Amino acid sequence: MFRRTGKIRFGIRVRMAAVLLAVFLAGGLFLYWSIHTQIARSQENQISQELQVIRENTRVYVRQLLIMNNANNDEESYRRIAGDIARELYSTGGRRLSVLNQNGEYLDGNLGTTDYMPREDLQLALDGEAAFTMTYPSTDQMMVYFSMPLEIEGRTVGIIRYQVDESQLYVQGKQMEWLVCQTAAAVFGIVLLVLLVLMGQMLRPIQTLTQISWQLTRDLNREEVEIQLLAELADSRRRDEVGELSRNFRVMLETIGTQFRKMQDDQQRIMELLGSRQEFYNNVTHELKTPLTTIQGYAQLMEEDKGKDAQLTKQGLHHILQESTRLHQMVLQLLEMSDKSMYMEKQRLNLAEVAGSVAKSMSIKANRYGMQIETQLPRELWVMGLEERLRQVIINLVDNAIKYGESHTSIRIQGLSRGGFILLSVWNRGKGLKPAEKSRVFEPFYRTDKAYSREQGSAGLGLSICKKILQEHAGVIGVESEPGEQTVFYFRLQEAREVGGG
Repeated sequence: MFRRTGKIRFGIRVRMAAVLLAVFLAGGLFLYWSIHTQIARSQENQISQELQVIRENTRVYVRQLLIMNNANNDEESYRRIAGDIARELYSTGGRRLSVLNQNGEYLDGNLGTTDYMPREDLQLALDGEAAFTMTYPSTDQMMVYFSMPLEIEGRTVGIIRYQVDESQLYVQGKQMEWLVCQTAAAVFGIVLLVLLVLMGQMLRPIQTLTQISWQLTRDLNREEVEIQLLAELADSRRRDEVGELSRNFRVMLETIGTQFRKMQDDQQRIMELLGSRQEFYNNVTHELKTPLTTIQGYAQLMEEDKGKDAQLTKQGLHHILQESTRLHQMVLQLLEMSDKSMYMEKQRLNLAEVAGSVAKSMSIKANRYGMQIETQLPRELWVMGLEERLRQVIINLVDNAIKYGESHTSIRIQGLSRGGFILLSVWNRGKGLKPAEKSRVFEPFYRTDKAYSREQGSAGLGLSICKKILQEHAGVIGVESEPGEQTVFYFRLQEAREVGGG
């Protein structure tokens, strides 16, 4: 038995939304890192270019000052005019600076050497390399410390260290970074929202199919399946793979519904067959027991009487003969229910002649009840079959029409050829059949009026024998009747064309 495992906590929609969110967060972080790195690299390049210009200008100014002061291009002259260098460079560039000797000792300038100032750029300058260090005193400030060895005619005479205020560049970079991040976040958010909406629309049919499958499982357990309703719910108007899945699911549901109905019908038919089989055995037992009980009872009375009562002996012999004859006829009828003629060779015969012959032979019995038999038959109704078996069918139908028809009415036998089939029917007027009776008259031992049919010596096997014979001839038999109206028993057989005919 199927069981529902419970409500889905982490469905496809939740998992896909989580995956999309994780992807977008990772993408956002990567984008922020890329933007931040690119802006920082751009700022560094811009600062490097600016510092390169400062470096070249510084060399030019220092050489000019040495020339103007009639000083040599050596460290001693550099020390002597350190104050002039600091003032000239500050006045031309407006940047705070320090003039240092080759060992990094302070000579002059307005940029002191405090402990909290960075030392990395100065250490590289002592090693002969120009370098700069970026610091961030506050959230909107960026100070660059640039240390450069001062070389004149290939000799290092000292070190110049600048403090460059790049706060404006830093703030612009941060603003650019924030603007790009906001734009990217907005775009990512819109794209994520659109994807979630599309995903919801895409998954809605799948969720519907999931609910329908659960409903189908529950209904199958209850044996109350509304397949058509579920199939309509499963149908999707989408023209994509999901829509195709929905339509295939609907076809599957309809197929399941058809098979389920077939199973129910088969189950009902099996139960009916089992019931009919049991009823058949019960009826056979009952019908055989009745004449045997009568025969046994009279035989015991006659044995006890030992022939003293002639009237009892005569009456007993009469009943024994009558019941044994009835028992013999019943056994013969039961033998007719076997498949003994299924494999007998069939001959081409004129059913119109057979029906006309039966009408003549049964007229005597019909006249006893003030009834007459009329025929409406063409000259030829050719079929393939066993004449005696088909004659028995017509005899049984006419005999039933006589038994259950009203006195002083007519019984009509009609035949016609239509659409490659031969149709023969027997009409009479009598009590008629109820709808429930029409579906059972061909069952063995079934009688619509048991008391009346037993009075006529019937065991209720005639119509079931007719049905069996028609099945042997690949034909069908049926009945149309309304209470108080005409009753028509008919059967249909394949028409047998003349050998060599078109």
